[in-house]
Amino acid sequence: MGWVKINTDGARKEDGRAGCGGILRGSEGEWHGGFSKYVRMCSAYVAELCGVYEGLQYARRLWFILVELNVDSLVVAKTLLDEGDVRPISRNLVQKIRRLLQMAWEVKVQHSYREANTCADALTNIGCSMGSTLMIYESCQTQLRHLLVADQMGVPHPRMVNL
Repeated sequence: MGWVKINTDGARKEDGRAGCGGILRGSEGEWHGGFSKYVRMCSAYVAELCGVYEGLQYARRLWFILVELNVDSLVVAKTLLDEGDVRPISRNLVQKIRRLLQMAWEVKVQHSYREANTCADALTNIGCSMGSTLMIYESCQTQLRHLLVADQMGVPHPRMVNL
């Protein structure tokens, strides 16, 4: 109780456009907010970090103090936990995120598989197709409602793996 969960994501499309997105939910899976952002031409790694930064900024603006941050990039999770190398291209952004993590709140950084990150993935895809700026969603968008309900019910999203 009292915790909010942030799922963030970032992606780079074949044409080089990148975006990020995320969702903030309460302990019962209820919608607290979401966001999409067009990042620019960058790597998927930098887009993932942008999603983390925007998600944490959003949670701070909403005054949450107990936060579970879930990212589907193991490299990003390890970087944020001081276990991974910081790439020169992202050093500034990682420093900003680490400063946010050190503020007066409790943030648990965790890796989650992309199958548990479908809402954030959908918001990221919106971000990749946007022209600019950050879009905040105070209520759940119609195209995401079925993903949110499936997540609340624990419906699995299996991944097909070629053997």
